[in-house]
Amino acid sequence: MKKGIDYFPLDVDFFEDEKIQLVSARFGVKGEILTIRLLTRIYHNGYFIKWDEDAAFLFSKSAGQEITPSLANSIVYDLVKRGFFDESLFNSLRILTSRGIQERFLKACERRKFVEIDQCMLLVDPTDFKNLKVSMSSLSMHLKGKCKHDDNILDKNVDIFQKNVDISKQSKVEESKVEESKVEGEEDTLSDFQKLVKIYQNNIHPISSPIERDKLSSLLDDFGLEIITKAIERSVSRGKRNIGYVTAILNNWQQNGYDEENKTDKKQTAADRRKADRERRRARAMEIDSHGSGECNRMDPKRIPE
Repeated sequence: MKKGIDYFPLDVDFFEDEKIQLVSARFGVKGEILTIRLLTRIYHNGYFIKWDEDAAFLFSKSAGQEITPSLANSIVYDLVKRGFFDESLFNSLRILTSRGIQERFLKACERRKFVEIDQCMLLVDPTDFKNLKVSMSSLSMHLKGKCKHDDNILDKNVDIFQKNVDISKQSKVEESKVEESKVEGEEDTLSDFQKLVKIYQNNIHPISSPIERDKLSSLLDDFGLEIITKAIERSVSRGKRNIGYVTAILNNWQQNGYDEENKTDKKQTAADRRKADRERRRARAMEIDSHGSGECNRMDPKRIPE
């Protein structure tokens, strides 16, 4: 079954949109052209495209020699930041789509028997489109617990999905409480990731790349929020503010067990060192005094600075 569409409507005031004007002001006509090329690729595919490092290289290659992967990425990130593409889905699933894109796609497919949209990517109200089938694809199953848009869609539409949409066999349960408990469980996981991102950005540095965000997500799966938070605190206390050091601490704890740093012992050790230094200075002063001659060579140990 064909997924994409052959043509799509382009509003006559497209270039008057503030988002497009800002992209144009920053990147010139290349920003406008790449935005339209992105839309054509999205509608050719259906209602979204995956965007990662490989996609940027392939896209820039087809767009011409003057379009580098770096430029393509910069334009995409700017469009996401300005809301042209949905930021939540881009950050969680690395896909480019929007509510407007999905609405135009579904309207263009009104004559089809049914149109399928992945549950994790849904941005429209499913009751507005009679032939819309919301599905749980392999992507959704693989990213279960990481779909950052579930808290916006599923939480508000649990009853709608159960009563009006054939999502999957799980949607046929008799009591909505079962589905609600599942959504709550997913939200707990999502909130953990959101908390981790906030803790990381406040203490280490702002996330600089999709790879770094994916690495954090993997660490959360492997170690959990509490132990990662402790590793971040340890990294900060040692002045090592990078994800590599955090990961090294976690791996060390996994192999050798968690070692709690005792701040009291640290302070005591420092005090002992200072005391030993004072004793050495006093002894040296007394030695000088015993071998010296005359009052000018005498040093009072009590005057040795502590």
